[in-house]
Amino acid sequence: MPGTPRELLTAEDVRAAVTRTLHQIAPEVDLATVPETANLRRELDLDSVNFQNFVIGLAKELRVEIAERDAPRLLTLAGCLDHLLRPHSTVD
Repeated sequence: MPGTPRELLTAEDVRAAVTRTLHQIAPEVDLATVPETANLRRELDLDSVNFQNFVIGLAKELRVEIAERDAPRLLTLAGCLDHLLRPHSTVD
């Protein structure tokens, strides 16, 4: 849920945010067909700019900070869930 402090985020919140953010970048994507462990860049044919836009959009959507060094952790849906459900700083 956008605007929710990170410690209150659920897996459903993160999945929905990933879906919405990817839909803005690649509207033709059906994330339901992508396995949780699939590399999103390869599976969805995202170039580096699109992936960076995904990371930025996800941070804005969830109102959290995502350090550039953590971006590789978001290459899979499983990685997004693992990383984004951990307590971190929120953006006010």
